[in-house]
Amino acid sequence: MYDIAIIGAGPAGATLARRLGSQYRVLLVDRRRMDLDPADSPVSKLCGGLLAPAAQRELARQGLGIPQAVIAGPQLFAVRTLDLAAELERLYQRFYVNVDREEFDRWLISLVPECVERCWGWSLSAIEADDEAPTLTFRTAEGGRASVRARMVIGADGASSTVRRLVYPNESSPERYSAVQAVFDVGSADPFYGAIFDEALTDFYGWTIPKGGTVAVGAAFPVGAGVPARFDEFVNKLRDSGFRFGRELRRGAAAISRPTRPGQLFVGRGRVLLAGEAAGFISPSSAEGISYALRSGADLAGALAPSLEGAMSRYVSAAWPLALRVGVKAAKGGAIYGAATRRLVMRSGLGALPASGSHNPQVDLGWLR
Repeated sequence: MYDIAIIGAGPAGATLARRLGSQYRVLLVDRRRMDLDPADSPVSKLCGGLLAPAAQRELARQGLGIPQAVIAGPQLFAVRTLDLAAELERLYQRFYVNVDREEFDRWLISLVPECVERCWGWSLSAIEADDEAPTLTFRTAEGGRASVRARMVIGADGASSTVRRLVYPNESSPERYSAVQAVFDVGSADPFYGAIFDEALTDFYGWTIPKGGTVAVGAAFPVGAGVPARFDEFVNKLRDSGFRFGRELRRGAAAISRPTRPGQLFVGRGRVLLAGEAAGFISPSSAEGISYALRSGADLAGALAPSLEGAMSRYVSAAWPLALRVGVKAAKGGAIYGAATRRLVMRSGLGALPASGSHNPQVDLGWLR
């Protein structure tokens, strides 16, 4: 019997466990084998690993500083934005922190008090509702079954939240996209992050992120048939544009959410609450979710700290600024993903860095002509 069972040990779940672990009896569960070396875990996190300014601010607000072991190189300060169909390219200054996402999550977990019980490699398979303490059934890392009871259950298990699916199947959910990311060997990467738009392949966007001697290339596509083929075409278009990708080292895919209206944000009710992307907290314009996860985990911790009773109403009150931020980002996304407005802004050069003689000598969009 636990006071709180947290399903998902990403930034939302780890933040919640860190802030409440010394006050309540807490169970922290994740499908990943966080007790193993990342290379040996059968499940890993698919993420570009860039901390946006909003995530940096939230870490600062929580009094956290990133250790050196989490930082990945290079640290870059500009995003090359390409609209392939319109043959447009601009360079915009941005201030991200390049991190190893798996190490980032492990660092956050290392801050969780030792008294919090951890179960790695466990997958939730069923929840039996109860007004006092729901019963949760898991498939363990060894393939067995285990059941626990908890006075509060927190779903912090991402876009494909099992908690949300099992307990709230009739609640409206955000649009789902399939994010595919491959890591390529590359001798030297251009000193930019990349944001690539191609409405022939997706109504979202793609990205390139240098990581040491490799580059992560990814894109988000509407869920449906043909996603792997569309990703292959995306990579081929970038190669034809002059991007220098070497041998593909590995590839993965994951679901991401894209909320488009307020009704798709849902924090749960009663004894089963949701945090992070499971609640729909993610940027609809960029799919940046770390800042939302950190903040919603902290908001929920503040709501649970006084008492488990009445936590939901306190959480709703605390989380409304985060929901408002999602709405603002949705409006911004309407401008970014509207081809006419995006191209108008890019052609105007508004906010763009001036081109220099050394800017992007390898990439040539002339092939499109």
